Amino acid sequence: MATVALSTGSLDAGAPDLPSLHLGLIHHLSTSNLDAGAPDLASPKMVMLYEAWPFRPLVGASDTLETLTEVLPSYTEEQRIALRPAPRQNPRYTVKLDPAAFSRAKDFAKRRAATQVCIPIWWEGIRLDGAVISTDTEISIDTTAGDWREGGRLIVYQDEDNYALALITAVAADSVTLLAPIGANFSAPTVAPVRVARPIEGFNINRSGGKLTIEVSARFQVEDNVKLDGDAGYPQYLSLDVLTEPTARVSDISETIIQAAEYEDNGFGKVALERQRDYVDFGQSIAFLEEGAAAVWRRRVWVHARTGKQKAFWLPSFNSDLKLMAPISAADTVVTVKRAGLLAGYVGRHVMIELKDGTRYFRQIVNAALSGSNDQLTLNASLGAGVAVSQILWFSYLSKVRFDSDAVTFNFVASGRGPLVATLSVPVTEVPA
Repeated sequence: MATVALSTGSLDAGAPDLPSLHLGLIHHLSTSNLDAGAPDLASPKMVMLYEAWPFRPLVGASDTLETLTEVLPSYTEEQRIALRPAPRQNPRYTVKLDPAAFSRAKDFAKRRAATQVCIPIWWEGIRLDGAVISTDTEISIDTTAGDWREGGRLIVYQDEDNYALALITAVAADSVTLLAPIGANFSAPTVAPVRVARPIEGFNINRSGGKLTIEVSARFQVEDNVKLDGDAGYPQYLSLDVLTEPTARVSDISETIIQAAEYEDNGFGKVALERQRDYVDFGQSIAFLEEGAAAVWRRRVWVHARTGKQKAFWLPSFNSDLKLMAPISAADTVVTVKRAGLLAGYVGRHVMIELKDGTRYFRQIVNAALSGSNDQLTLNASLGAGVAVSQILWFSYLSKVRFDSDAVTFNFVASGRGPLVATLSVPVTEVPA
């Protein structure tokens, strides 16, 4: 389609009094002076650059990804159905403002409560060393650690009084191309992707202690959500990711083991129990501490790939569950370990053998036998390399798990000033392997 005209003006329709606001726009086009031929108006597309919430959070920011999954359990297994094509993104920003900035923010809140606004995604922003000038239609940035979209929006931000919004027409690994010149000059600005969102809970204001600073917080629900593609780079076992980082100690780590059952108690006799599943529910929490934009982006892509509760992955216990008592040769399928339980408790379980040099082997135990005070475990395949007892870092069980929550929250310790740090904690539950 030929480019006909471009206007950087603004349309202020005010705050609607009716449930919906209908605007009729009439375009009068003349094709007599079009160099690229007549435009194709068969399916025109209008892109709106809504008013931006321009206050940068320096004291608190988080982002919750909400999926919707239906879990259909049976006695022996479960089926999981994802009901949303992409998770809903919910940034929450808290800003500290002086009285003058607060007056502007309150005016914004009264006009824009429950309406569409542009929200910069600050944790994906990039601080430039150089300048951006008004005629620039291309900005050189690293787009590999952020959600930069063709047809999406960005903000060039110097401060809450000096910023510009633009539409992205092309994305390369080292640059973005804009629909039109940025229209203003900036010195060492931050460039960040922008999402369209609504402040669905309004704006919350907190004044305390008689200070001259005022806190304003809001949660925005993004409307232009997409599911991120990408590979987090985890090793695969039976076509599923194997999580290779031990749980970060960013919160208390808890585990629960319980048998799902119905209990019938008449109050004066024995309590009757009817099992609902033939396996025990094993729940635990995993947590991550990610430092740097690339690490945060990798974790974000991985969380998207889980599709909430739907997609399973392998979780090592990161505990020395089994203690090797004799070296393993390259062709061995039988290994000798210190006794750790009943023989029946080994069979069918999956294990990870991780060496101190980072080499990992994933196998299944298919048989077990007594060997004096030790046990001999038969693996489904040999390791293909000799392993000495002193080389082993972990000889741990693998659990096949999934998220036990459809909401995952990234909490950002720093946003834009200094290295980016994010923490998140997610409950998981074991599923039949």
